Amino acid sequence: MKVNVDLGLKDVPGTLVGALEPISSLDGNIVGVVHHHDKVLGGRIIVNVTFEISSQSRLERLKEIWEKKGIDIVSLGPLFETHPMEFLLVGNIPPNELSNIADGLESLEDMDSMDIRLAGSSTKDERAALVFGKMRTKKGLNQMESILRECGSRAGFIVIRGLGD
Repeated sequence: MKVNVDLGLKDVPGTLVGALEPISSLDGNIVGVVHHHDKVLGGRIIVNVTFEISSQSRLERLKEIWEKKGIDIVSLGPLFETHPMEFLLVGNIPPNELSNIADGLESLEDMDSMDIRLAGSSTKDERAALVFGKMRTKKGLNQMESILRECGSRAGFIVIRGLGD
């Protein structure tokens, strides 16, 4: 299983190596490490680690080791593959429709993340919006598109599917 964890580490030499070594000792495979020097939580530096480990029992053992070493587990969860998608919305996009879009997309259980950017002018009714989303399934991408097309049909703006998955 692939796991993604944010660890809170003391900013002391050797602490990062001490946090990573138990992953290898349990036959885990480290895929990536991002050391956030500028992110401090409770006086600790946040380090994001993505790794593969063979079983839930080994993951539980790893958590016990980290706890004994005084390493804070800020967040831990499975790593999901995501499918990115982008849409361009063009036309008179009323502010309440942006709210409807955001609410509809947030309601999708496969939604991983979304970003909506609006561009327009105070002198014209025409606007453009870019909607970026990451879904955990391809089915979720179709649901995302359906929500956007339904809002576009109702409000009269054009929906153009982008180059994502």
